Formats: sequence, structure tokens, C-alpha cells
Amino acid sequence: MEEQNLKKKSPKLFIALIVAALIIVGGSASAYFAFSKSPKVQYFMAESATLQQMGDLFKDRYANEMKWMDVQKEKPTETTLDLSAEWNDPYVDYDMEEVQSLVNSSKLTIQNVFDPVKKETEIGLSAEVGSTSIDLGKYFATPEKALLALPFTDDLIRFDDKDFGRIMREIDEDYEGNDELGLAQLFETDFSSASELTTYVKEEYLQYIFNELPEEAFESEKEEIEVFDKKIKATKSTMKLDEKQYKALFEKVLVKMQKDEKLKELIKDQIAMSSFAGDVTASDLTEMIVQYEEGLESAIEDLDEIDDVPGTITSTIWHDANHIVKRSLDVTVGEEGEEETLLIDGVQLLEKDEQQWKYTMGIKEEDNEENVLKFNGHLTWKDKKAEDSITLTVEDVNSVKISYKGKEDLDGSKRTFKRTFGFSDGYEDVEVIWSGNATHESDSMSADHHFTFSDASMDPDMYNLKMKQKSKVVKKVDMPTESDDTILLKDMSVEEMMEYAEETLAPEAQNWAWELMGNLESELYGN
Repeated sequence: MEEQNLKKKSPKLFIALIVAALIIVGGSASAYFAFSKSPKVQYFMAESATLQQMGDLFKDRYANEMKWMDVQKEKPTETTLDLSAEWNDPYVDYDMEEVQSLVNSSKLTIQNVFDPVKKETEIGLSAEVGSTSIDLGKYFATPEKALLALPFTDDLIRFDDKDFGRIMREIDEDYEGNDELGLAQLFETDFSSASELTTYVKEEYLQYIFNELPEEAFESEKEEIEVFDKKIKATKSTMKLDEKQYKALFEKVLVKMQKDEKLKELIKDQIAMSSFAGDVTASDLTEMIVQYEEGLESAIEDLDEIDDVPGTITSTIWHDANHIVKRSLDVTVGEEGEEETLLIDGVQLLEKDEQQWKYTMGIKEEDNEENVLKFNGHLTWKDKKAEDSITLTVEDVNSVKISYKGKEDLDGSKRTFKRTFGFSDGYEDVEVIWSGNATHESDSMSADHHFTFSDASMDPDMYNLKMKQKSKVVKKVDMPTESDDTILLKDMSVEEMMEYAEETLAPEAQNWAWELMGNLESELYGN
């Protein structure tokens, strides 16, 4: 019975936390209240300006990379990735020496040409093992069809996206999934559906929440504080909502969500876009929205009885020139005597050349037990050089620490870097070192990446992965020319497809594989 109650409350808690997050991080809607200076407006303008500041700092450091990403959204580009490995184990036995040598002389190449405007793409796969070259075929796609040029046959095979449902129903007469596979999703590079949903929530709900939040819940005063040995005359803005205020706002938002047909459609679109090959059918989507509506209705009806709604939310920010330099958040949830409190306290200085932060997060229970997580960072970016350090520490019986250390040097369009990711828990101490360089021009980019994996039990540089990348703007995707000999799966039954695969493709694939195995055996044993 207790388990059933927990399951019943969990969707309501989820919705409650969403609303709380919208309230606390509602600063994205600053354009609506730029001309007022009430305590409420000061609070949200500081949140908004700080988010904007963080985005600007990132764009300033990685301007070249951001420009290249924009190019890829507008023009056809060709990208070639060469993947290879290094296995340097001095202790391998004689039988494995040849295998180690073969691994170190192997390479996998992936070539992709992508046109975001015409919505066409080509993927080519090949490999090298010693002196043996292996063609693994080419694959082409548009939103309507996929074409396969396999390495062991001269046939060009075409699959039509809209034929997916017919094939699935022939395989399983009870199939009720989508009629299309969803090839169009391959071209959703800008995540437009997610972007539209995010924009709608910001414009429709953040503004609504801002308007509905009571002015008396906010206070503002001047206070001098010290942040990283720097004295700052800051504005202290506090938002405090008691249970009655929170539930009143919560109910209004739930009612609005319940009546919002556009929001439901955007949610359905987002779920559909995130599914592939009939994972989520039209009937599934309908059922999800029904459950969504029932969950909202249940939450509205039982609002006064929900124990998981926060009893109090107290969020305090200290800001200087609309930029947050200190934060404190206290959210209490639970019945009297069984409360749990989410606590976040920290300071930050986000300046142009240097960014620092030091935060402590924890959940405090009524018996005074507290699970603490510390999140600290120090980033520098001066004269096109960076030196960064970030740590995430969970204080428990055995302290768990996740760390990042990085150095970067930008010379014109070329960035040289070394980034070390570490994990330790008192038993293991693992590191992944990512080093290399990347050059971004207006119409091309190239990069060399080197990944090294290590821990206390292995020698340095024992296991390495290398990736070379080259990209450039091209005119178009060279789609293959279809002819009367093209194998059209849409004109074949599933039985005919199986017959074609068994009688035509399988013998050709077997001959190709036998020849390939012979070449690899020669590489391995030198025959």
C-alpha cells in the first residue's frame, strides 16, 4: 500500500518541481519587465542577466567553433573521421604480439556528406588493416528513402520510408505502429521541435508565473558581502513563498496547462520526434496525453492533500550590476516531522578573464543527516589562453570526486588543448586525457584528437584512441543514379525480400567475407 502511495505521488512531485524550477529560474522572461525596479523585477532581471552573461562568456571563448556550427546548418559539408587505436602493453605474450601489431596498424574511416537544405546525406564506411583495404559500403538517405550500395554486390537497394508499416504488418499481423520509419529525423539537426516547445514555455509560462507571483513574496536591500576576497556592495533579493502561496500558484499553472491545447500538441510532437521505427505509435501518443491530462486533473483535485509540495521556498540572490555573485536556496518538502530540505549555497564571480564558483548542495533530513555535494570551479581566459579546473565532490563514507583540468591555447584559428577527466572513490583512480588541436576556418575545419585511458593498475599510454577529423563545405551530396535495375523493396513482399537475401545477397556476401578473411590471415601470419 505504501508503495502504491509513493507511485501515486511521484507524478505530482515531478510537476511540482517543474513549476518550482520555472519560478526560480524565470529570468529568461526579462524583456517583459525591463522597465520596472520592484524587488520582484530586480530578482528576475538578475537571473536573466546572469544566464545571458554565461552564454556570452562561452560564445566569446569558442567563437570559431560556434561559427562553424552555423555553417553546417546552412551549407552542405563533407566530414571525414579516421579512427585508430594504440595498444602498448609490454607484457602481452608471444601469441598476442601479432594481434597487438594488427590493432596498431588498423584504421576505420567514416565519411559523411550532409546537406541540411536539400535534406540529403551520404555515409561511407571503410577500413584498413595493415596493407588490406576494406570497403564497407555506402548508405544514402533523404526524408523519403534510403539507398544501400553494399560492398559485395553491384545492386543498388532502395527502401521507401512510407513502406515501413506495410513490411511490419506482413511480419506481424498484429502490428499497430507507425507507417513510416522516420528518416526525416536524420535531418532534424537544429532540434526545431524541442526549440519550439522551449520557446513556447518561456513566452507563455514564465511570463504567466511572473505575473502571478505575489509582490509581497519579494524583498530587496543593499548588503556588502565578500566573494573570493573581493568586497562587493551587492543588492540582496529574496523570494519567499509559503505553502499557501505556492499551492495557489501551483494550481493556477496546472489549470493553465490542463486547458493548453497547443502545449499538448508540442509535447506530442517532441515525443514523436524522439522516437524512431515505431517505438511510439499514434495510439501511444494519444494514451500519453490522456495520462498527462488525468495526472493534471488528479493533482488539481488532491492539491491540498499532496505532501510532496514544498512547504516553503526561500531563494536569495546577491547581485551586482544585475549579475549574481552569491546564491542561497532552501526548499522544504514533506509532512511535519518528516521534512527534507534541499539546500544550495554558494558564491560566484563571472568576469571576462576569470570565472570562479564555489557551491555546496545537500539534502538535509529531519534527523539532521545531510548528503553533501560540492561543486567548485575556476576558469581563466586571458590573451587567448585558458587554464581550467572543475571538481564535483560527494562527501560520504568514501569521498567520490569527479574532476576536470584543462589547458587551451588559441592562435588565430587553431586551438591546442589538453583536457583531463578524473574519477576517484577511494578504491579507483581513473583518468581520461583528451589532447590535440582543432582549426576552424570560415569554410573548413580540421582536428587531431588523442584519448589516453589510465589508472593505477596500468602503465601510461597503454590504451589510446586517435581520431582525425576533416570537414569542408561542398557543393552537394552525390546521390546515386537509380535505374531499372535498382532493387525496389516497395515492390517486393517480405517473402520475396527473404528470397532475394538468401539466394542473391548471402552467396555474394559469403564470397566477399571469405576473400577478406584470407587477406586478414595473410596480414596476421605473414603468409
